[in-house]
Amino acid sequence: MVELTPEVAIKMYETMLKIRRFEETIRDLYYEGKKPLFNIAAGPLPGEMHLAAGQEPAAVGVITHLRKDDVVVGTHRSHHLIIAKGVDLRRLASELLGKKTGLSRGKGGHMHLFDATIRFSCSGIVGASWPQATGAALAFKMRKLDSVAVAYGGDGAANQGTFHEALNLAALWKLPVIFVVEDNKWAISVPKSKSTAILRNSDRAVSYGIPGVFIPDNDLFAIFEAAKEAVDRARKGLGPSLIEIETYRFYGHFEGDPQLYRPPKEIEELMEKDPILRTREALVKRGWLSEDEDMRIKEKVEREIRDAIEFALSAPYPDPREALFDVFANPPTEATGVPDIGLPKGERPLPMYKAIQEAIAQEMERDSSVFVMGEDIGVYGGIWSETAGLIDRFGPERVRDTPISESAFVGAAVGASALGMRPIVDLMFADFIGATWDQIFNHLAKDHYMSGGQVKHPVVLMMAVGGGYSDAAQHSQVLTATFAHVPGLKVVFPSNSYDAKGLMIQAIRDDDPVVYLFHKGTMGLPWMPYPETAITHVPEEPYTIPFGKARVVREGENVTVIATGLMVHRVLEAAEILAKEGISVELIDPRTVVPLDKKTITNSVKKTGRLLVVDEDYLSYGLTSEIIAVVSENALEYLKAPPRRLAVPDTPIPFSPVLERFVIPSVERIVDEVRSLVKKP
Repeated sequence: MVELTPEVAIKMYETMLKIRRFEETIRDLYYEGKKPLFNIAAGPLPGEMHLAAGQEPAAVGVITHLRKDDVVVGTHRSHHLIIAKGVDLRRLASELLGKKTGLSRGKGGHMHLFDATIRFSCSGIVGASWPQATGAALAFKMRKLDSVAVAYGGDGAANQGTFHEALNLAALWKLPVIFVVEDNKWAISVPKSKSTAILRNSDRAVSYGIPGVFIPDNDLFAIFEAAKEAVDRARKGLGPSLIEIETYRFYGHFEGDPQLYRPPKEIEELMEKDPILRTREALVKRGWLSEDEDMRIKEKVEREIRDAIEFALSAPYPDPREALFDVFANPPTEATGVPDIGLPKGERPLPMYKAIQEAIAQEMERDSSVFVMGEDIGVYGGIWSETAGLIDRFGPERVRDTPISESAFVGAAVGASALGMRPIVDLMFADFIGATWDQIFNHLAKDHYMSGGQVKHPVVLMMAVGGGYSDAAQHSQVLTATFAHVPGLKVVFPSNSYDAKGLMIQAIRDDDPVVYLFHKGTMGLPWMPYPETAITHVPEEPYTIPFGKARVVREGENVTVIATGLMVHRVLEAAEILAKEGISVELIDPRTVVPLDKKTITNSVKKTGRLLVVDEDYLSYGLTSEIIAVVSENALEYLKAPPRRLAVPDTPIPFSPVLERFVIPSVERIVDEVRSLVKKP
């Protein structure tokens, strides 16, 4: 525990000076080349710039109590936080200038700062820090470490749903996390009085049964004492705390902000209450700081800042081709074009839901960092029985029932995976991603890239897709293309039990986030209809199926049909009908949509000369058009007829069975499409 000694107090003062002088120097540099007409892209320092001048005590007073192994997750305004955590100023300055020597080699910039060596990250998305720090704290607790996570956010971020979801989750699981609200009175231009229904955000702590502390007037020493107690509480396993700090920013929300919303007198009054000057006066008054010592500290800080800026200005920019690197931790390798033919033979048929259970159980036995969390996955075993029995084997620590707080537990998976855990997150239905899309789209998929390869997120997002059961528009979507369109996500879609197990094990072992889709109609559940061809032999021993390697389900000569999920089985049924008419169908199941086995698809079309893509996702801008584009680019001259596609029309899935059957591709329509395609000259 850190106590307030003269040495500690002087070190805090020095760090505050370093933060201020760094930002003042960066601010001057930022405006070079931008005047007289302000141009955000001009000058040596591009993009937006959000400065924290005035908020230094909120960083220093808390982070002084942290160790290097503790985690801090910040906001878009985080220079003060990362400097207080101990960043190399040269690398920080280089990142702000977009240089090769930057923290992320110029891929993150000032709103997306990552430094794995000091366990710091921040985000340009308001409210993202709360669940991610909660996830880091979950990792610490599961590994029985006494490390602590701290999440920072502004008073505006405390109105995000993620704030309340994360506080509830952290309190429920007694996680070692501290939530710090920097109340600078403004959420961009909206005053707190017009955005928050209560006077103090710290009062919200009572709703979750945790301590809530309000620190008035930007008081460094009061922050220090409150943080000491919160950190001590967290290290002892007593759970989270909420600290609200009344602070302020000297400048606008961003550089170039005209601040028409803020009276000039308010800014003048804030400048008169400069926390650095007040801290200096307090130290002198206590006899802890002399004029000579103060001068020595300031000279030291100036040397550090000058060195960092000179280093960054002289550093090279990255090679432009580096823009293409770091999308994945394990970049997909190009398929050999030698697909799997058929399925292994054996006498152990398993329904898909049991194959998924077995895969997860074997990986949990093999690797203690693997755990499962989601709604109703414990005693209930998941609504698709995909986690049935796991809680009996591994207990509630590793098979975690969560509140209905998708943003919180997906965000927690982001934070936990960054520290080496391997979460499997059960989202029930793919339709529910709307509640958690920010954490998937902006963080899970992008952090490895924005961090320049420092951060890995080995997370499996498991969810059911597909219609056919009158669940209507919000429980029946497939959404393959939605996930596949986002760089950084791998997308897996097994159609049978053998593939389900092998792809799940591969997904768990992969260092990238994997979206694992399973169709309800292929799970083999006794209370739902399913095709017999979905239940296949599954070896008992663990095995993997490489991503990006398609399977030729049925060999043929006249037409290539590409399908995923339940559509594989409908095409199989259609192929039997067509065979009686002398039409030979070659059916290919990609198994993974990202990466896609383009070679197997192309080689098949070169052989047959015809292509039909069948998909249960929406027609436009989806997998059907992507596969047709691949074939057009690589085998156009081999086509004997224009390629065709069959998918759900661009309409939500309707409720009535009559309407639903009309929009989802059927065996009959597949047969008709193939007949029409083969008859074309």
